[in-house]
Amino acid sequence: MAKQAVKVVAHRGMGQRFVQMDAPPENTLPAFIEGWRIAGACELDVHLTKDGQVIVIHDDTTDRTTNANWTVRDRFANELRGLDAGRWKAQKWAGTRLPLLEDVLDAMPHAVDDACELFIELKDGPQVVPPTAELVRQSGKAPSVVLISFDIDTIIAAKHELPDNDCLLIVVFEADYDNGRWNVLYDEGPGFRTVTKTFVEDDLIALVKQYDLNGIDTSFAVPPSLITRLRDENLRSVVWTVDEPSIALDMVRLGIHTITTDRPGPIREALIAAGYEVR
Repeated sequence: MAKQAVKVVAHRGMGQRFVQMDAPPENTLPAFIEGWRIAGACELDVHLTKDGQVIVIHDDTTDRTTNANWTVRDRFANELRGLDAGRWKAQKWAGTRLPLLEDVLDAMPHAVDDACELFIELKDGPQVVPPTAELVRQSGKAPSVVLISFDIDTIIAAKHELPDNDCLLIVVFEADYDNGRWNVLYDEGPGFRTVTKTFVEDDLIALVKQYDLNGIDTSFAVPPSLITRLRDENLRSVVWTVDEPSIALDMVRLGIHTITTDRPGPIREALIAAGYEVR
């Protein structure tokens, strides 16, 4: 029997922080261009600026990945675009800028046989959804965009704005060894209040279906039965952030076929060596 194809998604373009020392800095155009070259799919994070533009950055402050310590929502896009978002990684990346979402969409290759995707993590609450959706629609690349969020209210809003796009709820699973069960965590309500619930498979599937979401993007520590259930319900399953090839292979054997990673090259090579088609 032929093995199912696996999609590798380059996390923040080419990975966070110093996971790959020689890779371009996270959430920058050089990182996305390299990520698409290697993996064909990239993931990024977006926030709203003070003037309502959608900028690509993981944190809600700039100090970790730029030369200033600002709060993103308190600054205009032009101010943020003037920061150096590369020198922290290496001198050769000095002068690299924070991109706007429209910059990334412009640079994104056109999909061929569903090979190219962009996963947009909505970090800033429901208010970031309308401008993000408008940029996606205007780009001409909407069929290749997947929306993801830890916040249930935000991903519901995204599905409302872009009903034809895959919209996935991001969840974290924690093993509760004392009670012999799993807990599932996601956000809801003002201030992104974290909800921690005892994992009940039927309840999580019902939540996804209630709002016509297309699946779940989960930490790679995940109850195996959920992966089978998602497949049976024709819902999409994605895992993050898998940086060890052995874990990636375990995930694929479990039934996961979309893997988000800081190390797209080594993960892709390991999957191919194991006989999987990587798209």
